[in-house]
Amino acid sequence: MTRQILSKYKPCLHCSKEVLIPPYRFELFKFCSRSCSYHYKEKHEKVHLNCIICTKDFTVVANRVKTAKYCSKKCYTKGMTGKGSIKHKCHHCDKEFLDSPSVKRKYCSIACTNKTKKETFKPSFTTVRKAMIARGLLIKCERCGFDEFPQILGVHHKDRNRNNNEMVNLEVLCPNCHSMEHMKHTPHRFKE
Repeated sequence: MTRQILSKYKPCLHCSKEVLIPPYRFELFKFCSRSCSYHYKEKHEKVHLNCIICTKDFTVVANRVKTAKYCSKKCYTKGMTGKGSIKHKCHHCDKEFLDSPSVKRKYCSIACTNKTKKETFKPSFTTVRKAMIARGLLIKCERCGFDEFPQILGVHHKDRNRNNNEMVNLEVLCPNCHSMEHMKHTPHRFKE
């Protein structure tokens, strides 16, 4: 009983319904429900602005009036295209482009990135043959010129280091030339 005596009635700002409020919430109370809160803010706290890209009318909360410029993500993307604070130079095509200082981009587009990767590709030992097939480099033996069955051609490391996959260190050899190359360096050599 004492709790009801201390509690007071206060009207909702949206629907004016009288609600019994405990004393500790009396100063903070504004709405009887979330629905009333939403509808009240929709009417009283939203501001109508025009999008700077498509000039379409849109609404924002009152505290975003100074910062809101775009009606959608699509318009925001159009507005941000070509903007940035630092000029970068593409390492592939030498074209200049703008981007933020925190981004350390080297290439202007994905196409330039892919072209550069193709030119400077350094495969690991297990992917050397696949990489050379993909680039059309396994065509014929570089020593004897054998090209009848390109699928049997192998890749030889000139310095015998399988981790050195620079293109200048790789040589395409047929099975005969490849085995002769490796037999030069074995202690038992050729057996006649």
